[in-house]
Amino acid sequence: MSAPPSLLLGVDVGTARVKAVAFDHRGSEVAHVERPTPWARHDGTFEMDPEELAMVVRAVVAEVSDAAARDQRGGVRVTGIGVTGMGESGVLADRAGAPLHRIVGWHDPRGDVDTVGREIGVEVFERTVGMRLDAQPSLPKIVWLQRTDPAVARATHFLSVPEWAVVALGGAPVSELSLASRTGLLDIGTGTPLEGAVALVGGNLLSELVVAGTPAGTARHDALPASVDGAILTVAGHDHQAAALAVGAARPNALFNSLGSAESLARCVEGSLDPAAVGRLAAQATTVGRGVVEGRFAVLGGLRTGLQLEEVAELLGARDRTSRLQLSGDALRLDPADLPRETVLHSEGTGRVRKLIAEGVSKASIWAAVVRDLMTLSTEMLARMALEVGPHEHVTVGGGWARNPSVIAEKRRQLGSITVTALREAGAAGAALLAGVAAEVLERPESDPSPIWNIRFPVLREKEGL
Repeated sequence: MSAPPSLLLGVDVGTARVKAVAFDHRGSEVAHVERPTPWARHDGTFEMDPEELAMVVRAVVAEVSDAAARDQRGGVRVTGIGVTGMGESGVLADRAGAPLHRIVGWHDPRGDVDTVGREIGVEVFERTVGMRLDAQPSLPKIVWLQRTDPAVARATHFLSVPEWAVVALGGAPVSELSLASRTGLLDIGTGTPLEGAVALVGGNLLSELVVAGTPAGTARHDALPASVDGAILTVAGHDHQAAALAVGAARPNALFNSLGSAESLARCVEGSLDPAAVGRLAAQATTVGRGVVEGRFAVLGGLRTGLQLEEVAELLGARDRTSRLQLSGDALRLDPADLPRETVLHSEGTGRVRKLIAEGVSKASIWAAVVRDLMTLSTEMLARMALEVGPHEHVTVGGGWARNPSVIAEKRRQLGSITVTALREAGAAGAALLAGVAAEVLERPESDPSPIWNIRFPVLREKEGL
């Protein structure tokens, strides 16, 4: 009797959804499931129960493996599971691994920024950590929690959300470098705990520092099906970087432009950056951190592009895919010289858009002008990044808004030649690829001589039937 088909699973714990995707040995998607990320929102704050998140992660893994088994008309065996996601949000745990507080959202405004700035210094923090000193990195939130919740003083580990998810599946606690780069606990230049952070919180909260794709134990839990039991686990790093890896953009001078709810501009750089350049990038809200590929760094810029496009589409009455495609088609037929000169979305919200609607300007003209202006903001951010790391050589675009014809046409007008990826869930695909690395059925990306290492599984090894 032949062995059941082997699969690699990628899990992406996103801000809105927890997604799990199963891939076969050819890199084809076999099954996909998702559930809402279980945030509790109250008066502008965002928190999450670590145990509830653990149950959701185990549930999507079980569901996607079961769905894959149905698709294959029989049993399957999961060889490896990789988990990617957000780095700033995480779990403070004691020596026994028990959570001491709810997970505070990366987008939650609470955090003791002043104490971090006073004790470490704003400039020192930004050039050493690679992030702007505000409430987004983990450190200001940890300092605030230590002040407001005495139980947090017992914490010995901080596990970013994907690291906690791996533990929830039965794995070992580790600190993956691209995620640790989002915490404020890591000196990104030396790859060691930040001394100022250690002094400030009373100890090193990072676990063993590893690169994405390093084995972190095996899947073991009563909530998981037999097909998953024993699968090699790995922390697959920061979601934007895992996505860049999947589309072949985690290589020097490549750019992955993800157009989802938020827009991400992910540049890959060989080796480290000068601390002064890191500080200048961080000061303008562009982050720098260790990459998911060993020896490489990532420069990441972020914008609210997708959320703003969503808001404007709603204002224009385009509330579903069909109406938005119609609006996009109408916009493409317009002469750019006839468009409103300025929509000022970045500084005035939708006020200017509402005024244009009231003045009777056509919906297509408003949409085309908004798309133009939002894509210009992105291009301007890329230009600022290029001043520090040089120009990019190739652009890959993905995400939901990359399927909107007017958006992608404007991207091409401003950036020139681009490749649009067909991957629906690039983050989960990158996590699955790194699961293959951990399971030793794929070479590490830095050891592969081909120019693009991605979902095509270029150097798949024959191992245990895969």
